[in-house]
Amino acid sequence: MGSAVLSDRVVTKNRVLACALLLAASSVFASDLKPTDPGTPLFRIFQSLPRGVEQKRGPPQITFDPKRPLLVVWSVQDLKLGPDRKSVLLVLTEKDRKSFAELSHKYNQSLLLLEAQGNILEAIQIRQPLENGAIEFKYPDDAPVAQYLRRRFKLGEFR
Repeated sequence: MGSAVLSDRVVTKNRVLACALLLAASSVFASDLKPTDPGTPLFRIFQSLPRGVEQKRGPPQITFDPKRPLLVVWSVQDLKLGPDRKSVLLVLTEKDRKSFAELSHKYNQSLLLLEAQGNILEAIQIRQPLENGAIEFKYPDDAPVAQYLRRRFKLGEFR
């Protein structure tokens, strides 16, 4: 009788261990969030380049090389709607986080351009390297990007 109880405990422990491993594995593989149309990149990041002759008045004129994105983002690790229901906090995947960290070191004190579906949504001024991969797009300052992300992930008013 004692061996039957011991055998049941071993089987139960093995089942618990198997379930824990299955949950851990599924969380690793299911961690990326993809937009509703996953066949199109979420956004691309480009180096800003000066356009033509520098003007004495107004903001500097910039452009980018559309054939040379520095980073192409297809999915994110996490995406949260802000308390105002309009701002968005985006967390890059681990691979993209590392790439963006390298870019933020290389282009520190420079502008990077965030492009999506053929439109420049934002010029991001890199003031210090960003290591954690979390990028916040606040409303109303970053309204075009926040709205675009809410629409692509069907958040807030786009549900």
